[in-house]
Amino acid sequence: MNLIPLLKNNNFYKPGFTLIEVLISIVILSIITIITSSFLQSSIESRELVSTKSEQTLEINLLSNTLRTDINNAINVPLINFDGSLIQATFKGEIGSNGFTFVTKLGNGNAADQIIAKVQYYIDDGAFVRKQFFASSPSDPESFIETQLMQGIEYAQIEFSDGNNWFYTWPQNDITARKIPTLIKVFLEKDSSENFTWIIPHTLPLVYE
Repeated sequence: MNLIPLLKNNNFYKPGFTLIEVLISIVILSIITIITSSFLQSSIESRELVSTKSEQTLEINLLSNTLRTDINNAINVPLINFDGSLIQATFKGEIGSNGFTFVTKLGNGNAADQIIAKVQYYIDDGAFVRKQFFASSPSDPESFIETQLMQGIEYAQIEFSDGNNWFYTWPQNDITARKIPTLIKVFLEKDSSENFTWIIPHTLPLVYE
């Protein structure tokens, strides 16, 4: 008596997968896993790249807008030391300091809402920093607001122009001591080998008396 038909009819016989079918399934699943993993990795890297570029763009825009606004609103008045004595300069930039100091107007276009304050731009521990004091002639050197505009600075160079020549120090003489540079050049090189250059004009024609 043949039992196989009987077993099939009584649901006792259940054919399974062959070894080749199992191997093919494993290979297919492996390929799907590899493709999915590569896609996810690529998506993560793209997201990180976009995020990094966005942060860099915001950093550059903040520095550019802040620097241009301060210089465009600069006031041509003598600088004053913290002890109250006059400095023979309306705008001061020195070799080795990698920075410069001047007085500017802060606030919106409404004169009633504007304040006049001393600001300083300089390089500190690999960062391009803006330091804002609370007055045009502050007496306390510790009373200021400090903002890091760009980090990771490996090299910086700042130059000043009288309209004819470039200088690493300002002022150059008695005439330039009573005026703001016609052009201010800021060159920054980051540790990522990226470099940026800003050349900012100042058109205030008057010199203080």
